[in-house]
Amino acid sequence: MGYLKGLAKRAEESGKAYLRSQFFRFLPVLPPPKTPVDVKAVSRILAVRSDARLGNILLLTPALRLIKEAFPSAQTDILMPQAYAAALKFNPCVSRVLSPKEWPLLRFFGYDLAFDFSSYHAFSLSGALWSAWSGARWRLGYQRGESDRFINMPVLCPREKFHETVNLARLVREAAGRPLRPDSDLRLEWHWGPGEKEEGEKFWRNQGLDQESVALFIGARDQKRLPLAWFLEIASLLRAQGRKTALLAGPAERRLIENVSLPVETVLLPEMPLRKFAAALSNARAVLTADTGPMHLCVSLNIPTVELFSHSEPWRFGYSHWPSHRVIETPGRWAEVGEVWPVLSGLLNR
Repeated sequence: MGYLKGLAKRAEESGKAYLRSQFFRFLPVLPPPKTPVDVKAVSRILAVRSDARLGNILLLTPALRLIKEAFPSAQTDILMPQAYAAALKFNPCVSRVLSPKEWPLLRFFGYDLAFDFSSYHAFSLSGALWSAWSGARWRLGYQRGESDRFINMPVLCPREKFHETVNLARLVREAAGRPLRPDSDLRLEWHWGPGEKEEGEKFWRNQGLDQESVALFIGARDQKRLPLAWFLEIASLLRAQGRKTALLAGPAERRLIENVSLPVETVLLPEMPLRKFAAALSNARAVLTADTGPMHLCVSLNIPTVELFSHSEPWRFGYSHWPSHRVIETPGRWAEVGEVWPVLSGLLNR
């Protein structure tokens, strides 16, 4: 039975691939626009990010800042899945966050310039379609897959190893046609609303935590997820140093903690909406985390981090090149506590 199901699935995938290839076969490659982007003619901009991951949204914030710098009088909307739309709330570089459900209206908004901010290493059909449907005179994105059927200013994919913030910012630089702030000045951004930080500080104190408390994020996807016992050993070491520990976990990890006795002065924080979570987390002295969305959140909040990379690329997603952040890379395996503790302890005692 399993063999037949596998065979049927492969047949279905082959059929979809064939239909997709036939669809693109009849789409023409778009000619380039007749003129370069005219900054003075750009009043409305659309930024497209088609995947629903917190880290990818935060990685985009430096590029949004560059758009504001390059086109100061233009209005910038972003079309993205709504799961983490709250990450851009109060961001002064964003005029409006649009839901994918609103894509049929894009053509009526009068966009002059559109950016397909899909990752350069994989073609995104939804991102390409949304960018094309905007009807923008100038449409930029990385040249991958069938993207040249949808964008008329394709940008060659980078051949060198650049950080993802740099890769995304490059599209804006191509459109601006003039020097903008250097890559070394790109920073992830998070903007607070009235009273948010104060509420977060109050919540942190009510959990019995203080300004020297350390947060451990025990959630991660697939092979990145370390065992709970690993984090509890770190919590015990922190306790021996006189520090309290806040454990942060997703639903899957919470089920693992239900019947576990936590070390003294170790608190499991409750699940919270994103902005309340960020406000609470901003009070941590430092955060230890695998390469996850909350890692990028901590960086955007300017919290010192120790970042564990076992199954992803630190040159692309890590922040060792920024102050107060440390990267530990152990390709294909989890880091040992003995490898991590000296780095975390050194960061805390700076």
